[in-house]
Amino acid sequence: MKAKIKQNADVLVLTLEGKIDYESQDIACAFINKTIEKNKTDETPKQILVSMKDLQFVGSAGITHFVEQLKKIHVDTDVTPKYIGVKSEFQKIIKAFDGDNEFEFFDDENLTKRNGKPVINQ
Repeated sequence: MKAKIKQNADVLVLTLEGKIDYESQDIACAFINKTIEKNKTDETPKQILVSMKDLQFVGSAGITHFVEQLKKIHVDTDVTPKYIGVKSEFQKIIKAFDGDNEFEFFDDENLTKRNGKPVINQ
């Protein structure tokens, strides 16, 4: 599994690629936590996009912990992350743990939904 950050003045994109399983989910969670801490120290908090379009999940072990770490982003930062390219089966798992309906899913970094309607103009 690979994780990388791309940013400009307003947006920070976390890209998670490859296969994630019980062992590698710890790497992804550590990367997310590091990004949360960096965003806290920035003068201007950035919009956070989490791209999972090239992420594959191998088995269900560890996914609960991974989702809990994603939820931690919502608690620990002043911005609500938006999730890009999350496959439908994983969206279902996230929604099962999302009692507060905090997670927003989009097809791409332009923040378009499946119906093609632009959500945010940037």
